[in-house]
Amino acid sequence: MKNRLFILLWCIPGFLFSVTPKPDVEKLTETADTYYQAGKVDSALWAIEQALQLAMTEKDTCAMMSCYTSQGVYLRSSGKLTEAIAAYDKALQYAPLLSGNNEENLQAITTLYNNLATVYLDMKNPAQAVKYALDAVKQADKCQDKSFRTQIYTVCSSIFITQEEYEAAKTYLSKAIALSQQLQQPETELGARTYYLLTLFRTQASASEIQKLVEQTNALAAKVNSTMALVNYYQVLFYVQQTRKEWKAATQTAQKILQLPGIENYPFLQYDVYNNLHLVYKELSEFPQAYHTLELAKALSDSLFVQEKSRQLEELSVKYETQKKELEYQKLQEKRQKEKQNLQLKITFLLILMAIMAFVSLYFIQKQKLRIERQKREAEAQKREFETLQRDTERNATRAYLKELEKERNRLAKELHDGVCNDLYALEMNASTLNESWKELLRTSRENIRRVSHELLPPTFQETTLKQVLQNYAERMTSASCKVTLTTLPEECDWSVLPETYCLNIYRIIQEATGNALKHAFPTEIHLTLEWKLPNLELTISHNGKFSSTSEKGIGLQTMKERVMAMKGHISVEAEKIQIIIPLFL
Repeated sequence: MKNRLFILLWCIPGFLFSVTPKPDVEKLTETADTYYQAGKVDSALWAIEQALQLAMTEKDTCAMMSCYTSQGVYLRSSGKLTEAIAAYDKALQYAPLLSGNNEENLQAITTLYNNLATVYLDMKNPAQAVKYALDAVKQADKCQDKSFRTQIYTVCSSIFITQEEYEAAKTYLSKAIALSQQLQQPETELGARTYYLLTLFRTQASASEIQKLVEQTNALAAKVNSTMALVNYYQVLFYVQQTRKEWKAATQTAQKILQLPGIENYPFLQYDVYNNLHLVYKELSEFPQAYHTLELAKALSDSLFVQEKSRQLEELSVKYETQKKELEYQKLQEKRQKEKQNLQLKITFLLILMAIMAFVSLYFIQKQKLRIERQKREAEAQKREFETLQRDTERNATRAYLKELEKERNRLAKELHDGVCNDLYALEMNASTLNESWKELLRTSRENIRRVSHELLPPTFQETTLKQVLQNYAERMTSASCKVTLTTLPEECDWSVLPETYCLNIYRIIQEATGNALKHAFPTEIHLTLEWKLPNLELTISHNGKFSSTSEKGIGLQTMKERVMAMKGHISVEAEKIQIIIPLFL
């Protein structure tokens, strides 16, 4: 469109400032932020819901308000504006309960008002947007964090400009510029000055006032490296120069935009520049340049059109495939319904057949029962005769057994007296003459048997944590020839939350790896490192030994791999190091 305003991209993000809730809540909110930044909004909503439930359990008012605020941000980014408003309203209920003298609480309330202003702007409700923007800047005035205040002032001022609240915009942009200068943040200052320039132009400020601001801002722009910050400033400056018919200056500003590093990654911006620049060349009567610039704009337009068509075709293809799968699913459901009905008929027929068979079976069973009763009476008579004979036989057998048992007892008594007792007596007589090497051998054998029996028994994790068990193990395995050390990170981590099955698998893996290193690599140092790196747990076993080239791979490594697979983890085996990553959130 001819003489259209040059596009100004106002980024009005929903800032998500994390207050400092209790440790567990903080970890969950950090996890939610990580998911959100990675574009996994559903996962972020799940994580913040877990944090919210924990904050409610702990009755942490500030944490609950922050969780609801974060939830509103995630919902707004996914287009669920009504649900976002509901989340913000719940957060508002906790605002009066927070102390106004606490910096953390002040920032949480300010962030809530800022996010409410942006969501109402999205919902085309300017009155509410301005109201909450004013509430946000008033709360920001009470905060001590200058960087936080600068961001709030700049974002809320952009809302004031869209709603033509220029005096409020001037006031808070002036504050933002002053704070940015104090903090020596040229990029933040450039953003505030960009909005201030637009405000001066919209309020029809004098040419000298605008020129003075442009000169100061041009000097500041030379210190800024952010492409998007410079693009926003030059767009506003081009718009002002074009509207004021400063054609030469406008061409220079457009060329600055086109020469910014990385601008080729934003073809829609290049198109907008060329589309407006050719009009400036036309006003300067530089028709060849105007025609060339228009051709460049057309080429970019065609490219963007092709990309848009490709995107639309891709969306249609996805919709077609989805509809196709839905039809297939519907047919499958109908087929399953018919199969279910046929199965019910078969089951009914089978039940009737079974009932008939049961009746016939009962008839024959009754008949058989009568026959058995008759046979039973006959058998009882024979049984009585047999029992009499059996009692006599048992008496004779018992006598023979007792006789043989007495004989065997006599034999064992002689053997114990003449054999084992004499051997024990001889050992007793010789005990005083045993040299120290025998005694040491007996002691070593006893200690080895005791150590092996201890290692075969699995440790109990009901009363001790994995960290305590591994510390004990490292101490036991440390010898004069090899030192075994254990490091757990972070130091304040609560290892009792790790499931017992994970603890036992990790313990067995460390046992196997340490044993292999001691047996085949002969190290002088072995390091065990166990570190939480949410959402994973990392285990590293390293040593300074060297395996022999003739060492054969036994079942130990395979056993370790199977244990890792059981925990759905990943194992990496090198010459002097084994690294294992175990996911904890699946």
